[in-house]
Amino acid sequence: MKTKLTIILAFVANMVSAQILTRDGEKLDTLCQTKFTAVYQYSINTSDAERKPVTDSIRLALQVGDGVWKTWTYERYLFQQQRDEEIGDDHFGVMHNEAMMHIATTTVGYQEGKTITLESIPPFQYEVTEDTEMPTWNMVEGSDSVCGYLCQKANGKFRGKTWNVLYAEDIPTAAGPWKLQGLPGLITYAADDEGIHTFKLIGIYQETAPITYSSGSLVSKFSMEELRMITTVIPYEKTTREQMLKQKKNVFGNRLYLTNPMFYMTGTKEVLNVGKKSGNYQFMGGLYVPYNPHKYQPLELK
Repeated sequence: MKTKLTIILAFVANMVSAQILTRDGEKLDTLCQTKFTAVYQYSINTSDAERKPVTDSIRLALQVGDGVWKTWTYERYLFQQQRDEEIGDDHFGVMHNEAMMHIATTTVGYQEGKTITLESIPPFQYEVTEDTEMPTWNMVEGSDSVCGYLCQKANGKFRGKTWNVLYAEDIPTAAGPWKLQGLPGLITYAADDEGIHTFKLIGIYQETAPITYSSGSLVSKFSMEELRMITTVIPYEKTTREQMLKQKKNVFGNRLYLTNPMFYMTGTKEVLNVGKKSGNYQFMGGLYVPYNPHKYQPLELK
């Protein structure tokens, strides 16, 4: 039984057309309207270049509609909803955490029976389309409370990892954060059995808002000819999940990545096409690259 609701927000967006225009001039396809948006704290226990343990953390938004749901960073969700007062001023901090944790955007059900993930390996962004795969769940006796909801326990295997989860039957949806799904209620907590990855529900917005999708990424470059910034939409590179896993392992899993995060670009022309630099990061292809990354901890092992 539900005992309380941590966050309730009556937010009605009059966006019912098939396409919306963002403040940056980007056209986004509207897939459907949400029934609610769940907010999670996502944490990764990992280590730095000196092998000292560190924990990276970021908030994620799970937008849930009828048969379609999307997981992406909470701040990007707020930006699209134009709720600027909730975003704060630490934009580079958000980009830093996204890059350190290799956060992807995952949309389930945009195409029936398919999951589409947007991944980044600077300077490129990739679109991965795969058949939606359900974890193999086993119900476990016992219950617990998350965010004021009484939750049941389950565990299951998915892509080489075992997950221990809680789900709330009072929130009738098969959705969960990232690609975790398929239980008779919202997944409110999920942790792999190695204690590396953890998703925990921290609030829910009851709202009607668009779940959107873009076919490309926004990249802004300064034009010497026009003497102004020009923003263009660059189509995503299309690849398979197997190819993406292999490429991420070869780049982020390489021992050189922790001390030289752009080692894989050495000798290519892309090294010359870098943007703003500072003591902690650099932009490449419009993507944030941290100079002191942490050990890569993949969510999927196979």
